[in-house]
Amino acid sequence: MWSDRIDLPAELRRVRASFDKQLADVLLSRMDLTHAQIAQQFGISGKVIQRVARQFKISRRRSAESPHPDQCRV
Repeated sequence: MWSDRIDLPAELRRVRASFDKQLADVLLSRMDLTHAQIAQQFGISGKVIQRVARQFKISRRRSAESPHPDQCRV
């Protein structure tokens, strides 16, 4: 009856690793979305996004362009 027991800690590690990989793929492929938008679509917190980004060494540069030299105040 209970012969097919599950090693719960190992299964949770496997599932979390799979989720983290999927999230990292989205972070890399959808640079048009903010972290907040991705978190909302996945139903997770921003802290999870930050953890996975650190884990996979994913950094995003801010998209704000630097001002044109003629528009800089001196």
